[in-house]
Amino acid sequence: MKKFFILLMLTVFASLALISCSEDKNPLPSTSHPEDWNTTEAENFHGSKVLAVGSTSCKSCHGVDLKGGDSGESCFKCHQSYPHSDEWMIIGSAKSHSAYIEANNDAMDKCRGCHGSSLAGGKSGVSCYNCHQVGQLP
Repeated sequence: MKKFFILLMLTVFASLALISCSEDKNPLPSTSHPEDWNTTEAENFHGSKVLAVGSTSCKSCHGVDLKGGDSGESCFKCHQSYPHSDEWMIIGSAKSHSAYIEANNDAMDKCRGCHGSSLAGGKSGVSCYNCHQVGQLP
């Protein structure tokens, strides 16, 4: 009787496992991001969170280099120039912001996305005029 009960329990567990695995779960919902993580005006907008606390928590899924990691989703798929590299502020560097702007026709529009339409700070809170004179920027 004991063997029958064990066999019955194993059969039940195997059946439950097969039933739950057969459900279509694609695409899986994100367990790390709140529902409105990609809505600019939302309280949980990921850009605001990264500006407030940094990208350290992103690295656990997207990799230490933010190029995909376990999630397979690179942050650079949408953010070609942010987070900025260590060389972003080095004049003459091939990875500097001036090199990026020269190489990309729409770069200033991307700058305005974080630094505001007037480049005076916007969501980032960092004004381009901290270093550049008024009139130096397009």
